[in-house]
Amino acid sequence: MKFKIISILILFLLLISSAVSAQYLEVALVSDVGGFKDRSYNQQLRNSLNKVAESLNLKTAYRESELMTEYQDNLNYFAENNFDLIWGVGFSMEQAVKEAAQMYPKTNFVLFDGIVEEENVMSLTFNKKEEGFLAGVVAALASENAKVSFIGGQKTEKIGHYQIGFETGVKSVNSEIEIISRYVGSFNDFSAAKEISAELAAENVDLIFYAAGPSSRGIIETALEKNIKLISLDAADIELAPNNMITAVLKNTDHLVKMLIENYSNDNYINEIKEFGLADNAFVLEQDQLSDMLSREKRTKIEEYKQQFLAGEIEIPSAP
Repeated sequence: MKFKIISILILFLLLISSAVSAQYLEVALVSDVGGFKDRSYNQQLRNSLNKVAESLNLKTAYRESELMTEYQDNLNYFAENNFDLIWGVGFSMEQAVKEAAQMYPKTNFVLFDGIVEEENVMSLTFNKKEEGFLAGVVAALASENAKVSFIGGQKTEKIGHYQIGFETGVKSVNSEIEIISRYVGSFNDFSAAKEISAELAAENVDLIFYAAGPSSRGIIETALEKNIKLISLDAADIELAPNNMITAVLKNTDHLVKMLIENYSNDNYINEIKEFGLADNAFVLEQDQLSDMLSREKRTKIEEYKQQFLAGEIEIPSAP
């Protein structure tokens, strides 16, 4: 009888152990070639997942890609090991995520800042006009010469959205500020970017918001030489010009990652192509840098203009 009771207890404990184990949500992140020390979205997403893991029953794993050719193997590795959610980062991973999703149709994938049209992929995209709007508000409050600029890489529809939003944000604060928008013609032309930004400095522009990829290094170099203030889309740029960078407009990965993981855990998760914006709390300003560069009064003003936009009092046009 005693042996039978012990056996029942052991079986009961095994069942409990199995149930607890099954409650774990296994989430994996594959970096793009920037790696997990890029001070950008690979690193941000890893940090955000680690934070979520502390508050939820979450098991996390990571694989860093040194080459683009490694994307597929890294994604496949996690799919073959039955992870619940597998994250990829950026448009450069779109093809690899698409192929992995087709190979493993019962596995759920998440692509951050990219689009894959597969039934088992959640594509997180972002409203670039609203990102630009936030940058424009900051620029108008930070400019001393009432003359600011937007510099884009190639003149595409997506990059043009940054321009439209930026111009709207600036004008919503001060309609008298002059805005000069320019395009490098390439995301990889350091010299052209440096030349354009030097021309803007000669025209008395004192602040530049840019979305120019690697060409941005030319803009930053001119800013250091000509004492121009900057607004970036990449937190890593702050280290390159800490005395020039007002702030960086960033995706709010802490909020977005937590929201998606909780939705998945609560069976409220839908694989779709979804655009996130200010109403979703999708963007944040790098606050440490902003606090050093702008007064408390001006930082409060930024939030006021954001709320005006959310209330429908400010509208971003569809075209310049």
